Formats: sequence, C-alpha cells, structure tokens
Amino acid sequence: MATINNQANVYLKACESILSKNDSIDLVMVIDSRANIIAQCYSPSPKSSVRKMSAQDIAQTALRANIAKGAFNVNKNKTGTSTIHVQYNAMDMLMYQLDNGMNIVVLGFIEPEQIQHVFNAIAKEFPTKSKRAIIVDDEEDIRLSIQDVLEKRGFEVMQCESADACFEALRKAKDDKKEFGIIVLDIRMPKMSGFEAYKEIQRMMPNANVLFITAFEYTEKFVSEKVSSPKVRVLRKPFGRTELLQTVNEVIESH
Repeated sequence: MATINNQANVYLKACESILSKNDSIDLVMVIDSRANIIAQCYSPSPKSSVRKMSAQDIAQTALRANIAKGAFNVNKNKTGTSTIHVQYNAMDMLMYQLDNGMNIVVLGFIEPEQIQHVFNAIAKEFPTKSKRAIIVDDEEDIRLSIQDVLEKRGFEVMQCESADACFEALRKAKDDKKEFGIIVLDIRMPKMSGFEAYKEIQRMMPNANVLFITAFEYTEKFVSEKVSSPKVRVLRKPFGRTELLQTVNEVIESH
C-alpha cells in the first residue's frame, strides 16, 4: 500500500506542475484502466464549469473517449504515444496514454496553438517508454545536437559516450523498471563498435528500438545482415532536424 501511495504522490506532484504551467488548464488527473482516479488537482480559480461536474464522471467520460477514440478527433502523436483531443461540455479534453495503462486527463479552455505545448508539458512530467531515449556516440557535439532536437519534442534523453556507459544506463533502467523507446547508436566508436554494442543491448533490453547513425557508407541491408536483424534503420551523418525526427518516429512506430 505504501508503494501505491508513494506513486500517487509522484503523480499528484506531476499534475500540479502541469497545471501551474498553463493558465488555460482547470483540471489535471491520472486515471487507471477502470477510470479509478489515482491523482487529481484543480485550478484554484477555474475558468470553465469543471467544478460543477463530478471528478468520477469526467474520468469515466475520458475513458469512454479513449476506448472509442476512432469516433473522435484523435491525434496520433508522432513520437509513438496515442493522444486524444475531444470537446466535452464545451471544454477541451486532452488525454495522454502512459506505459502502465494509466491515462493523463486535462480539461480546460485550451487554444488550438497551445494543445501541443500542453502535450509536451505532460510528456516531460510523465515520460513513457516511447519518450525516453539514449544517445550513444563518442562525439559530444553530436550527442548534444541530437539531445536538443529530441528534448524539444518532449523526450527524456540520456547521453552515453561509449557502449559501456550505455550498458550501465540500461542496467540502472532495469533496476528502476524503466525502458527506452529508442537508442540512437553510432556505429564507429572506440573500444566497441555499434554492431557489437547492439548485440548486448538486445540481450539486456530486447524491446528497445535501435537507430544506427554513421558517417560511413553503410547500407541498411549491410547493417541488417551484420547484426542479424531484419528491422534496422540507418541515418547517415550529417543529418538535419527534420530527417532525425522523421526517422525516430518511424523506428518507434514500426515496433
């Protein structure tokens, strides 16, 4: 029970943080797969009629929207996480799915141009597997540039300068019961190549998606045969921001 209460407190603090960052939000709550409310917080001066509705009714409505999301205005977040935006009692209801079956529900009068900002704020407070990334490259400027791009899209990013550092990060993640949605892995590195590192990564975290990056003329066919995996993606340096994000999206969504 203590563990459950501790987790609820973590969720509550995250909800409060999201609420404090956007004046247009009146309610943030976390619900489980049965619409049970795990954590919730209200704006002290809501602009909408959210206070006139029961929290349980809101939670159940959100869950029904999630189950029947094909009938609503549904957005597929291009980082692998399903998100929903529906109108509910003249308000905007946003939903964001977590790895563990939980859902984040946000209610308020949210301007269209602010919706993605709200989702990004949620992603930073509630990073899912698909929103966690490791960058493994011996060149610091490459790591920093990739980190900058991914963090601006709501990713929680960890840098590793070597394969050994990556293995240590994966061991800690397993101890913390976390997974990574993507590992951006350089092929040519000192001590251990990306090819060798890939095999160990697959052993340690078989569900992790790997995107190889390289400045050399490796084809996807060559890399696929080298690591004995039919599904690999290779991004050749130098690459642009758009190309990186598009490839990361494709790698996550293909698994």
